[in-house]
Amino acid sequence: MKFILNGCDISFIAEAPEDITLKQLLKQCDKIKFDYCACGIRSLNRDEKHLRSEIIINYDSIRKTSEDVACQIKEEI
Repeated sequence: MKFILNGCDISFIAEAPEDITLKQLLKQCDKIKFDYCACGIRSLNRDEKHLRSEIIINYDSIRKTSEDVACQIKEEI
């Protein structure tokens, strides 16, 4: 599933397995250190569905798809 990690200053298109639990998703998202304010989550709108994912979240890992994504991923928390 694709969704937006949304904030007042920046947003990222993220992707995660459909059956990931909220607990697993939040554990992985806690590893993200945003370069700017990011504070929420929302669905993609029709115009965003074609956009490439910038953050890939799995059950036990998280990664950026490019070094250009304006955040860092902490190794472990």
